[in-house]
Amino acid sequence: MNNIPKFYKTSLTDIESIVKSAKKGSLTTLCNSAGNRPIYMLRYGKDNAFNRTANLSSALGGKDKSCFADKSAPDYIPTLCLVGCIHGGEFEGTAALLNLINVIENGCDLAEDSFDDLKALADKVNLIIIPCINPDGRSHVPFDSFVGKTFNDLRYYNQGTWADGTLCGWPECKKRHPIKQYVDYLGGYFNDDGVNLMHDDFFGKKALETQALFDVCERFAPDFTVLLHGGTNCKNHIIGPAYASLEIKERVADFEQQLKQNCEENGLNLYTPNVNFDYGENANPPTSFNLPSALTHLCGEPCVTYESNQGLTDAPIGVGSDYQEIYNHHLILFKTLMQYLLNKR
Repeated sequence: MNNIPKFYKTSLTDIESIVKSAKKGSLTTLCNSAGNRPIYMLRYGKDNAFNRTANLSSALGGKDKSCFADKSAPDYIPTLCLVGCIHGGEFEGTAALLNLINVIENGCDLAEDSFDDLKALADKVNLIIIPCINPDGRSHVPFDSFVGKTFNDLRYYNQGTWADGTLCGWPECKKRHPIKQYVDYLGGYFNDDGVNLMHDDFFGKKALETQALFDVCERFAPDFTVLLHGGTNCKNHIIGPAYASLEIKERVADFEQQLKQNCEENGLNLYTPNVNFDYGENANPPTSFNLPSALTHLCGEPCVTYESNQGLTDAPIGVGSDYQEIYNHHLILFKTLMQYLLNKR
């Protein structure tokens, strides 16, 4: 699409260029994807000393979570983990993450606008930024934005087509997994092996990309992890981990209310589905044990999905946002996350 703003960059080339130009952060290649594409992680801040003597399950079994991650030291710095492109056609968060990197590195975003308040907050927390955990899926989408495109464009490029050429669609695209052998066009949901990382075999042989994310969450025990998604023309919202303790769910709902307040103060809407702590675990069939739940059980802290409006011209629900509104939502999300962690600390 023409007229993509200067601040809206999402291509694999853009990601590589921006992360490799970073000077203040520590750049790591977590692994190569199923399709042999590098997955980059930038870290800002310092390591916390957890004095770990047990994994999380054993620590909880021993009635002492600090045996997994002791966060009581006076110099402990809270850690925020932000992950883009779980699904390769949902790269709205990736655009915002690349701007966040530029704000931390240079004091301004990619449009050269200053965000002193965001930078000041970022300097006080540990940040783990993975702009694109699914570069294979991102490579399946041959453009940089869904703003102004149709719902069928999204279905085709993000969810693909069956072998007979018909659109896979949602939720049908999740009824075959791995999906590769069943499709003609492999959409951005999936890595090159046809694995949807949100529904990987978490207790069996995991995809390389999933294992890399597991390793990060276990090693650093982030105080909050956000997986950035796109949700057609939805109202932006958080989906908490379905299978989690009441304490985790309360924290997600508490953060959600703070985010809602900050959004409303900036003229933005936020849908708030987490107030009753019921995410469908008791439904028939129950909701899936997906990636956020798995990561929550791995590190003992909230891991949530953040669904962003994608700016389509048509969709079964909602009205498409423009670039600026999509971007503003993410900046408020990042700022509120940092405020929340610092205040709770």
